[in-house]
Amino acid sequence: MEYTIDNALKENIVKYGSRGYIYEKENGKYREHTYREFCEDVYRCSNYLHDNGFGKVIALYAANSYKYMVLDTAIMGYIGICMTLSKEWTYDDIDRMLETKKIDSLIYDSDRAESAKRLAEKHKEIKFVCMEEIKLSEEYTILSPQDRETSCKVIFSSGTTGIPKGVMLCQRNMFASWENLLRRAHFDYTDVDYLFLPLNHTYAGICNFLYSVLSGMQIWLCSDTKKIFEEILEVRPTMFCAVPLIYERLYSVCLEKNLNPVEVLGGRIRFLFCGGAYMKPEIRKYLKECGLNLMEAYGLSETSSLISTEYSYSDDDFTSCGKIYEHLDVKISDDGEIIVKGDNIFNGYYQDKELTAKCFDKDGYFKTGDLGDIRDGKLYITGRKKRVIILSNGENVYPDDIERCFEGTANIAKVKVFEKNKEIFATLYVSGEINAEDVVVRVNASLPKYSRISAYEVIRDSISSRMK
Repeated sequence: MEYTIDNALKENIVKYGSRGYIYEKENGKYREHTYREFCEDVYRCSNYLHDNGFGKVIALYAANSYKYMVLDTAIMGYIGICMTLSKEWTYDDIDRMLETKKIDSLIYDSDRAESAKRLAEKHKEIKFVCMEEIKLSEEYTILSPQDRETSCKVIFSSGTTGIPKGVMLCQRNMFASWENLLRRAHFDYTDVDYLFLPLNHTYAGICNFLYSVLSGMQIWLCSDTKKIFEEILEVRPTMFCAVPLIYERLYSVCLEKNLNPVEVLGGRIRFLFCGGAYMKPEIRKYLKECGLNLMEAYGLSETSSLISTEYSYSDDDFTSCGKIYEHLDVKISDDGEIIVKGDNIFNGYYQDKELTAKCFDKDGYFKTGDLGDIRDGKLYITGRKKRVIILSNGENVYPDDIERCFEGTANIAKVKVFEKNKEIFATLYVSGEINAEDVVVRVNASLPKYSRISAYEVIRDSISSRMK
């Protein structure tokens, strides 16, 4: 079968039409949206976007919601390119992006209205519309679907300074790993997924959401990240995907209060996925020994999220990133870097041909930037080619980029940025008088929130005085 959004909607509306599909809280209670309702809303939404001149490149600046999922699917399947922006981005973050990246429209939710209205005043060539103000007609026609080879998604990978890289994906890329993921975790329409991860990343946007369009699996949306474990007990999911930070919290609470993690996660988990960052082997071992089917995964935005995933209920050495997907050509280069070929490899960086060319070797392999090893078909990460701090929430922070922000500052001879006590820490080597606090505040103002310096020290004449 040729997997596309259009094919999936048409086929599965027959299979799953009246079944509950996406659940979202309204006034403290979950509201059900059936598969048929979702499909028809996608068709209506594509008509609305087409008829009201939204253009081809449409950015979504919003938190996870049913409306977000409808818009995302409509744009990718029938309109053009859906550019998904982090809901955490500030006015300055988006303004910098819009200075270099061309878009036609930006759809925002009410919580980001203030920033959006300021942006609209400056970028008058862009159409700005509040998501809550979109009213869909009851009538619809099914538009001609987009070709599966044409880029239909731009996802911004983690960036430390300046503009993060816009990863362009087509439907062929995004659906390429579906069958091999299904080999490892045979989830279907009877499964229930509790989704809190942000849909603007490939982990949630593809592996959780887009693949549910194929399987018919139910998606229950988190209403508040402070209520994750409370809502898990309400939803009792059979699937849960998270980054190590969440599992670290689960591990700590269970040990402290002598709780069973199986029960804390609702008692029905069939598939428990971890990705986005390194997870400590002792936590992996603990969760599996408690009876949870933990499946470690590895991938990047540029690989449509997936390169390797552990098989369900397999023996785990607690250090690998799982079995390499069978449809991929993965090798270790002469200098130890993991390089990849396959249908899941992205179409390039949005409006940046030079950067795109640098990311492939002479034989057309994508260079991941990670150092690794392959043993018995399993992938092991041994380091990073470029110096990087991978936070437990999955965000990448590049110390070299932060250090460059200090260049040209009077009386600062050198800066070293590194991770300390799970914080971004900086050592400032100075040759004269400076107001270190003002300097750090200035640098932090140019950085995304997750990559800002949390603590620093000043080293002057071999005397170190730590500041916070």
